[in-house]
Amino acid sequence: MDSWFGVELSPGANREEIVRKLLSAFADEWVAGYYYMYTAMAVKGPHAETIAEIFMKEAQEEIGKHARMIAERLQDFDVDPPRDFARLYEISGCKYPQLPEDPYDVDGFIIAAVKAEICAIKAYKDLFDLTHGVDPATEELAEDLLRDEVRHRTEMVNLLTKDGIERLRRELG
Repeated sequence: MDSWFGVELSPGANREEIVRKLLSAFADEWVAGYYYMYTAMAVKGPHAETIAEIFMKEAQEEIGKHARMIAERLQDFDVDPPRDFARLYEISGCKYPQLPEDPYDVDGFIIAAVKAEICAIKAYKDLFDLTHGVDPATEELAEDLLRDEVRHRTEMVNLLTKDGIERLRRELG
């Protein structure tokens, strides 16, 4: 077992790739958190208050829980998150999907969030696969985050109107 700064890695673990994926995931959480907060402030219409509340809660979880958990794991590797906020978007693996121009296009905002969650699910599945059996702490972190992102995706899909679900199906192919 390779032990560096208290991190126990089994043979075959790729420390640099694990750190790169963790940094990208950290950035993804901040980017998603920003866009969820933006959506909470921008969305308009009959259910805007309810949608805003849901998106604000999601933003807080992305930044306050997920990004924090990833930052703590990065610290185990003696790696700091980027100091420059602009760098977060650069290293984000899940660039947030384009938001609608129309603030009344509630389904459009939700569809963007669903697409972001789908990307996060793939990113955490990849991190889980990379660390499975060689880095138990990161593997468990990826599993926990994956579980949350699947729940977020389901919650977002459940907010869509019937037309929104059809639109999502068309956009996802």
